[in-house]
Amino acid sequence: MNRLAMCLAAVSLVAVAAPAQAIELYATSPGRVVVTTPAVYVPPPRVLVLSQPPPVLRAVYTSPVVTTTTVVAEPAADAPSHPQEQERRDPTASVFIGGGYGGMTGFRSGAASTYRLHVGLGLGATELGLRASIANRALDELSTASGGAWVLSAEVAHRFLQGSTVRPVLGASFDRWQIEPDGAESAGAFGLGARGGVEIHYHLNPNAALVFGVDVAYHRILSAVDNASVLPNVLTFGATADIRL
Repeated sequence: MNRLAMCLAAVSLVAVAAPAQAIELYATSPGRVVVTTPAVYVPPPRVLVLSQPPPVLRAVYTSPVVTTTTVVAEPAADAPSHPQEQERRDPTASVFIGGGYGGMTGFRSGAASTYRLHVGLGLGATELGLRASIANRALDELSTASGGAWVLSAEVAHRFLQGSTVRPVLGASFDRWQIEPDGAESAGAFGLGARGGVEIHYHLNPNAALVFGVDVAYHRILSAVDNASVLPNVLTFGATADIRL
């Protein structure tokens, strides 16, 4: 009974002294109880390590800004060449003055030589002008009589391809004929005409040019001619050289 009381007392003492530890009891010789307390295993503390990726270092290489100045030597100014852009601008208003040489025929036997005169007022691509073809012996080709004839045409003409060097031209005219037969009184007649040709404009400066042209014109005499039997259909042709101011 005493042994049992001693064991209970030892257990109680150990329980009070170390409630959180395991107790091992060993029986030895009669009347002796050995109480052992094994070492308590304490796990190592858990350490939460927060790591960040190492920063990325970028090496940026900047080259110094080098400013270079290129000096271009301008060539010496030469004489104006043809055509230049500023020379292609035609004036709004201009005057044509010139003359030339050509022929006149009534489709009878041949052609008579003519002298040509031209004066006109250019309004952009349109021209209001007077053209004269004078033939000393034209009646030999236009009539059965001999003598001279000339025609003065009041014409409205239009030039195409403004600003270019080569320009087609078309015109319509009201004609005044003067017939001068040999040994008879001169007479007049009226008619209509149509002309077509090509002109070459050689620009001298923006306000002046040399104009070389070739053309052919058909004339229809509408009224009768006294003292001469003149063919009603007449063709004039030739070349002219004008200056445009």
